[in-house]
Amino acid sequence: MSFNYIDPGTGFTLFGAGAGLLTLLLGFFGTITFFFKTIFKFFKKRKEIVSIILIIFAIIGIIVIGVCMNTPKSDFDKKIIILGFDGLSPEIIEPMMQEGSLPNFSRLSRAGSYRRLATTNPSQSPVAWSGFSTGQNPGKNGMYDFIVRDPETYGLTLSLSHIKRGKAHRVIKSKCFWNYTSHAGIPTVIITCPVTFPPDKIKGRMLSGMGVPDILGTEGTFTFYTSEPLDKNKDIGGEVFRVDKRAFMTINIIGPRVARIGTKAENATVPMNVTIQNDKKSILIEYQNSKLNLTEGTWSNWQEVIFPIGLLKKAKGIFKFYLVSIEPEFKLYISPINFDPRNPLFTISSPNAYSKELVEAIGLYYTQGMPMDTWAVNEKRLSEEPFIEQVNEVFKEKKAMLDYELNRFQKGVLFCYFESSDIVQHMFWRYTDPDHPLYEKDAPEPFKEIIHTWYKKMDAVLGTVLEKMQGEDTLIVLSDHGFTTFRRAVHINSWLRQNGYLSLKNIRAAEGRELLSDIDWSKTRAYSIGFGALYINQLGRERDGIVASGEATELLKEELSQKLTTWFDEKYKQRVVNNVYKREEIFWGKHIDTTPDLYIGFNKGYRASWQTALGAVPKNIIEDNLKKWSGTHLCDPQLIPGIILSNKHIIKENPSILDITPTILRIIDMSDKDLKEKDFDGIPLF
Repeated sequence: MSFNYIDPGTGFTLFGAGAGLLTLLLGFFGTITFFFKTIFKFFKKRKEIVSIILIIFAIIGIIVIGVCMNTPKSDFDKKIIILGFDGLSPEIIEPMMQEGSLPNFSRLSRAGSYRRLATTNPSQSPVAWSGFSTGQNPGKNGMYDFIVRDPETYGLTLSLSHIKRGKAHRVIKSKCFWNYTSHAGIPTVIITCPVTFPPDKIKGRMLSGMGVPDILGTEGTFTFYTSEPLDKNKDIGGEVFRVDKRAFMTINIIGPRVARIGTKAENATVPMNVTIQNDKKSILIEYQNSKLNLTEGTWSNWQEVIFPIGLLKKAKGIFKFYLVSIEPEFKLYISPINFDPRNPLFTISSPNAYSKELVEAIGLYYTQGMPMDTWAVNEKRLSEEPFIEQVNEVFKEKKAMLDYELNRFQKGVLFCYFESSDIVQHMFWRYTDPDHPLYEKDAPEPFKEIIHTWYKKMDAVLGTVLEKMQGEDTLIVLSDHGFTTFRRAVHINSWLRQNGYLSLKNIRAAEGRELLSDIDWSKTRAYSIGFGALYINQLGRERDGIVASGEATELLKEELSQKLTTWFDEKYKQRVVNNVYKREEIFWGKHIDTTPDLYIGFNKGYRASWQTALGAVPKNIIEDNLKKWSGTHLCDPQLIPGIILSNKHIIKENPSILDITPTILRIIDMSDKDLKEKDFDGIPLF
């Protein structure tokens, strides 16, 4: 799921060095040279001491080698293969299996088991996949929303990655199943599981997935050049620039922000020459010794770019062009710039060389954790056709990775994640819902059928894997949640304002800006960020809190819950909110204090707005969803379960996504006692 547009920050900033450091470096090396000369003279006169030191180092070396050679080895000789198909809904897959449209899903269901799978609360992809990989609820693993706040500053950040002082830090706060299998000496391969940036060091191979930023440090920011006049409303998901259309133009490829000594951080840029060819249907692009002819309405192959970011330091990236049009207006799209997997700016695989190995095996590929540019479609910079081409390309790359690993997979655990089914439903659900504001009765038939088409593609992937299964091998196929329509965007902070729980600094203002910027905390008792998270402005916790903890907070939570569940939408004649969950009902564990006080479970058709996610306070409290992002799973988790199939008999009647990790560990013979000690919230399914 591409959430580049909810990035409240500006990405990371790289720190470069100017030429003024050269003198300092020369002085440093001079000092080091003098130091080593002195040391050499000292040891030359004391050969006995040198001999003793060498013996000690030799002993230490032997001990280190012994420890390395004593790494756990396992006699586990079977295969556990897990396929993660994001967003497959039982309401779609069950009728398709009954009508025979999904032969491999049906085959697996008959041979083993099929169940609906309870998702996490909230039902967000990073939350659900973190629950999948840890077997624990968000209160234990620390992943509970895309957007998190710092109560001491009210500052907002994305939860998917954490880069500080030039280093990426792990965001899941619990062990994952691959940590346990690796400790047991079992070979493990993890292909783009969400929330795996930076990658864990495991016994096997891991390629990071959702959470890997683009080269700007965001979840995906495109660049768009157009000769059209710019709209007053700024694009959220990209940087859009107006150019005067000429036969020859010079524009920039935009790179990471670089801060040098004594200067303000600015984006590194690479100038690029664009020549409109005589046929007026193609262009010639030239930059950094590269030349490319690009025809109108086509994607380029992967292009390479190098940004100088400091003394002897460079950032390498890969990206694609799409030439939207030349006449009547010039429009050129440049995709978010991905890390070059042959030499990424940050480590994205374990071992480090694995990302390069995959290039040698399948060619260049998207490294950005959420690679499909949904917001370029939302903002009408790309149409549906090139977007579908991009979705297909991402799928082909992922399938090639899976095939590469399947062909050499002998034993252990293999997981591969496919996001295409989720993204297609987000962007094309409007073609299946006659009550959606953007429904098109006469839309092209492929658009109406595209969701079913992608379920069939997932079925074909399953068929490939089924052919590799033998004897006692285990196959698990699951989705993290289901899907439903997104007709109405709900502005939670606006509802709080209208009902007297939130105030703006300017009481006459029609609306408040993003990032909680205009809120008067001295008169605000509750506020919302993310996709349903509601926080009490609590005294002693929030910087400017006014609601006392204890009874006052609990009474306010009860009052808000009752009012929200009676919120009625006259347009569709139904309740907006299906359930409101108190913190202690859905979160438990050592990280519970950071979780929301309440979480709103919306009814089908409703979802927290993009503005709510970033803490804005729009004028209206609810409005039609007029964006092409028209399908959702950010509602009450009870309404959108996922699915699970296995070639083994599932003994639990109502399985949960939290059951998968304990199930994997049971298969590798972890005892009941050990499972209990791991403090899982799920149980083995067979």
